[in-house]
Amino acid sequence: PDQDKEYDNKGFNFHEVVFTDETPARIGDERGMIQTWCCEGEQYNDDVKHNRNVKDCCLQFYACFRYNFKGPCHVYYQETEEEKAAAEVHIAQLNVNKKTRDNKLQIYAQQALQGISESDINGRYNTRKKQYVPSTMDYKRGDRGRGGVDRYRHREGALKKVVPWIHNLKNRGIKCVLQQDGAPAHNSRLSRDYLVTEHVDRLWWPGHSSEANAIEHAWPWIQQHVTKQFTPSCTPKQYEKQ
Repeated sequence: PDQDKEYDNKGFNFHEVVFTDETPARIGDERGMIQTWCCEGEQYNDDVKHNRNVKDCCLQFYACFRYNFKGPCHVYYQETEEEKAAAEVHIAQLNVNKKTRDNKLQIYAQQALQGISESDINGRYNTRKKQYVPSTMDYKRGDRGRGGVDRYRHREGALKKVVPWIHNLKNRGIKCVLQQDGAPAHNSRLSRDYLVTEHVDRLWWPGHSSEANAIEHAWPWIQQHVTKQFTPSCTPKQYEKQ
């Protein structure tokens, strides 16, 4: 791209990029305040004292858009025990299907190599069956011990709404390239394999890159617009009422 001009799209066509991002809604999150905690016996004026609220994430909002097209959104709520149990059963079934599919692909590869008499550097036919190691090849939920969105919820929640929308645009002749940041849930094999299976092109996200996501500029406006309608909640009960 031309470094003397900005946003000229030389070398890049950002009109094809599907920008995605998510933001949490936290109870007790009071932006713009400087909080200092005083210990017992320390002197502070009563008008500047503020009770400490335990911050917790009640939901997370995911959205996407492309040039001239508004995409679907998804809201992650706190996961129930029934949903967690169902997720474990589903992941176990995905691992069984993945192992079966990998074994079939190895058989096809062995037949193809034998057909062309392809040998490895030792002069032997490279048709040995690869060992399936569950500890490294199975899908896992991740270590989100404090809650939040893990790789499975990202796949089942956000991606399964975005992918059909992208396919709909492609069927109309509109090219789309999915952009995601470097979050662990976005880079997991569970998410990547799903996008590969659905033939969705992904935009490469380099490490330590500057924030070039166009959707980031929408969050301050949304926050300012939403907070005009109610006072920020400080407890889960206040949040549910709002």
